[in-house]
Amino acid sequence: MKLLITRHGQTEDNAHGITMGQRDSPLTALGAGQAQGKVLALKKIPHKINRIYTSDLGRCVQTAKIISDAFGLQKAIPDKKLREISFGKYEGLPYNVIPQIQGGYMKVRFPSGESNEIMAARVIEKVNRIYEANKDECVLIVTHSGPIAAILASYYGKNLGSTLNDKIGNEEVIELQIDSRLMYHFRLKEK
Repeated sequence: MKLLITRHGQTEDNAHGITMGQRDSPLTALGAGQAQGKVLALKKIPHKINRIYTSDLGRCVQTAKIISDAFGLQKAIPDKKLREISFGKYEGLPYNVIPQIQGGYMKVRFPSGESNEIMAARVIEKVNRIYEANKDECVLIVTHSGPIAAILASYYGKNLGSTLNDKIGNEEVIELQIDSRLMYHFRLKEK
């Protein structure tokens, strides 16, 4: 399966440094422009997109709609398993008020939320289901920076923490060739 992955365009909360997680925030004018820019980037890829999957959160659905309309594709298939990590009680607060903890929130859940490992396993499970249903096709997934980091960590066998730190921009499109199911296990520390 040819897998194309992209992040939603910039949102109001992104622009103001607010933690979103699974809360929603509309795209800014810049974010809508970034989605249009993705259309141009995707038109340069020599593969016909057969299907679009998206997080069910509005910022991704809005980005996916701009792309699917431009390509004349069916409406994107929304799925809550492609959502960003739940930051629990920290959603809606500025990034800088989230307490730092030893080792980050890899195994430890955000209060009333998820850990990065829980989010990553959820996302990889969904990507594997998408792979099983679309082995010979080209699929675009519109999602968030956390799920993209989880996919890349699994695909490249890299440290999940490192890929989370290398945040994907709102304008990027990543192209991968998936020839087997992705693994659920993540190396949390470099050896």
